Amino acid sequence: MTSSTAIFSPLQLELIDSCVPYTADSALTAATRLRKAGIDSADASAMLTQAKLRTQAQAKFGQRALTMLFTEAGYEQSTRLAVARLHAQRFIDANLFSVADLGCGIGADSMAFADAGLKVVSVELDEQTAAFTQHNMSAYENCQVICANMMELPFSQLTDATGQPIGALWLDPARREVEGSASRRVWDAESFSPPFSFVKKLASTGIPMGVKMGPGIPHDEIPDNCEAQWISHGGSVVEVVLWFNALARPGVKRSATVMSNNALEPEVLGEITSDVWDKNSPEPEIRELQQFIYEPDGAVIRAHLVTELAEETGLHLIDENIAYLTGDKYVPTPLASAYEIIDKLPLHEKHLKKWVKEQRITALTIKKRGVDVVPETLRSKLLAGSKKKKGQPAVTATLIATRIGSGALSERFALHVKPVA
Repeated sequence: MTSSTAIFSPLQLELIDSCVPYTADSALTAATRLRKAGIDSADASAMLTQAKLRTQAQAKFGQRALTMLFTEAGYEQSTRLAVARLHAQRFIDANLFSVADLGCGIGADSMAFADAGLKVVSVELDEQTAAFTQHNMSAYENCQVICANMMELPFSQLTDATGQPIGALWLDPARREVEGSASRRVWDAESFSPPFSFVKKLASTGIPMGVKMGPGIPHDEIPDNCEAQWISHGGSVVEVVLWFNALARPGVKRSATVMSNNALEPEVLGEITSDVWDKNSPEPEIRELQQFIYEPDGAVIRAHLVTELAEETGLHLIDENIAYLTGDKYVPTPLASAYEIIDKLPLHEKHLKKWVKEQRITALTIKKRGVDVVPETLRSKLLAGSKKKKGQPAVTATLIATRIGSGALSERFALHVKPVA
């Protein structure tokens, strides 16, 4: 490369390919290969970074990652391909034909939009990232990449590759500040790039718009004129998308969407919605602990839809402040993990250590909610001295540490449970 913003040459791309998969064991061999090819140290470092990121990115993009270019910050914030394709389907369902991806990063969502047949204008401020996006989007027709500050773009004049006005917007505000080779998370929405006030100003124009945000955004910061969709993928809550105007579903204010762990295809296992904001949710019905306990998916919890899930399934909360549900029979739902209760134990280290020894447990899963317990620390203490005998299978168990009530009436306990498949 001749400058920090230049794209890699065909030879350099070929050499990057030869360094994948990049692992700690292969790093020295890869560096030696580049040195023998006459690559200087600065370019070799950049190329090895690409090999490392391509190796890591297969978890998000599958085999497509092997032909992509990444910045480290762009990779960290990029949308998983299956989730990006779910975004794209929302635009198709709304009968939209083009979209401007503002602050597109390395182009993860732009590629999914293009895959769905949308005409895409990808806008990125950073020159190197825009060059990498151009590489990642090069196989698509009717798509263009612009290196520009989105906050200075005349949106009324923005057109797609065929000259038609852009029909919708997609924003993924940067939530990290990059300082040299390091980056740090930014929590204040007004410190995002672009700031949240700019996002709301765009939404007020009436243009269909989706905005990807961190799933921990406080509910009181979410505008009333959108649908907020929390999405979990493979058991991890990855984002909340704020859908404005024609992209918001009628009668939906909050939704929780649970996807499988398929990295490439958007397999939705289940969804729950509400037509009101959480401050208007129904009062939960509290019941005593019964035979089964349920842990709602993180997206359901983040969306404050646990009470609605209880109503939908016929289950009940065990405490108004603890996101566990209970019932006297097994109710299958993709929106929660079910466990059958085997025993209720005191949440005391000494008692539990004795129980582990008596049960000859050698592998322990600990879940917790509402108690000041660090599962990793407690597990280490309880299993101290417990070793699996050679040739014998591990004896596994699952504990749920939680509480009911508050103050002097609070009851802390550990449930020995069996996961229900």
